Amino acid sequence: MSAFVYGTLQYPQVLQALISRVPRMEPAVIRGYQRHSIRGQVFPGTVPAAADCCVRGLVLFDLQPAEMEVLDEFEGEEYYKQEVVAQLEGGGTAKTIVYLWQDSLRPLLYGQWDPEQFRERELERYVVMCRQFAQDIAAHRGWKGDFPSPSSSEQAEAAAEAAAALEQQAQEPQ
Repeated sequence: MSAFVYGTLQYPQVLQALISRVPRMEPAVIRGYQRHSIRGQVFPGTVPAAADCCVRGLVLFDLQPAEMEVLDEFEGEEYYKQEVVAQLEGGGTAKTIVYLWQDSLRPLLYGQWDPEQFRERELERYVVMCRQFAQDIAAHRGWKGDFPSPSSSEQAEAAAEAAAALEQQAQEPQ
């Protein structure tokens, strides 16, 4: 399974906190969508928009069903999943899912979400919250390490790829 992520789930620390690993990922774009800030929140919402609009993000590959369950629970009822085709920066496309902001909640959206501002001001606290969320959901569902355990070299490689992808995105115009 794969997922296109465009907000807080782009950060390796967040993924590590939620699903206990950093999956393989590649920078990508989805067209016909726009990412916005949400009033009172540090995370963004993406909604369908004009065909010339696009959202930059990452496609997370090889997600396990249990990991997708955690992400579904984490995104909550404010989002719905939709299948999209993401254009991979390295060439080609990926049929994947994206979590879109509920249309009924559009009045809460404003402006553009700034990933750099999130990283500088909120990421550390957000990761702590994600760790607690993952512990709570694991306890609630009785999970005991159902996630795959990649080697430390695989973890380091995935984290380095994620950091490079985020750095490259930060340098590109929105």
